[in-house]
Amino acid sequence: MSRIRLLKYVGGVALAAVALFVFAVSFSTTESRFQCNGTLTAKEATAPATVFVKIHQYRWWVHLWSSSDGALWIEVPGRLVDYYGQLVAVGDQLQISRSREELKGLWGYYSSLSSTLVLETGIGTFNARCTNLDA
Repeated sequence: MSRIRLLKYVGGVALAAVALFVFAVSFSTTESRFQCNGTLTAKEATAPATVFVKIHQYRWWVHLWSSSDGALWIEVPGRLVDYYGQLVAVGDQLQISRSREELKGLWGYYSSLSSTLVLETGIGTFNARCTNLDA
């Protein structure tokens, strides 16, 4: 009888661990998508450009295993796709870096208050106002 109780207990703990893992994976981020219209400045030349942005903002419990507040992907159609894995939320602003080690040298920021993105990319500096595509 004791062996059956032990198996039930272990099975219950394992089921709870799996449920917790599924919950953490499924609900650890919120995703937002934007179209940002602005200018791209490269080598003293400025040209109009459109960039598409996807932002994952992590929930509070992700800080148990990560120091980042999220991740950001950009796409300049036909020219560039890039990833920034270190976001730090400071008020209404997300400070953007490629990694935790590069946080002192920010690559840019996104302001949710003004919907403004300023970002250093591999093809120049992008400065734009963004429109939420999820709405």
